[in-house]
Amino acid sequence: MAKIKALKDTELFKDLTDKELAVISQIVTEKTMPGNTPLFVENMLGESLFIIKSGSVQVSKVIPGIGEQNLLTLGPGDFFGEMALLNGGARMVSAKTVEETELLVITRDDFKELLEKEAASCLKFLQEIIRVFTNRIRNSNQLISEFIAWKSKNKGSSDIIT
Repeated sequence: MAKIKALKDTELFKDLTDKELAVISQIVTEKTMPGNTPLFVENMLGESLFIIKSGSVQVSKVIPGIGEQNLLTLGPGDFFGEMALLNGGARMVSAKTVEETELLVITRDDFKELLEKEAASCLKFLQEIIRVFTNRIRNSNQLISEFIAWKSKNKGSSDIIT
């Protein structure tokens, strides 16, 4: 029951019924990780979606010529790693806990197995992943456009880091 409540408090699952959440909760595992613990590193094979039940996770990326840069810090109710469920490719970022963090984890293999048995429940979940994923892409595209415009405007300035 605690898993179902934690799922319901997450944007990904807000529109699912209790019955659908009960189906999804069958493949959710709970993990408590100490602070400053890597969950995965950039270019590692993506195998799981993570949902933060409590605590926080720092997401970072190595920028060539600059080093590792913090992109954002996520907290309770946030999730990350949705691309791992969709295609299982290489991670685009690194993630580590900031403090002791309780996570709900869904692996790609478990999700694929559940999808074969409970397609209807999984379909709503997949629709939410796609909705959130496309919103994140739109936001990234906007940031990239703003950066390109800024860089173009400031071309030749001695203050610019290239």
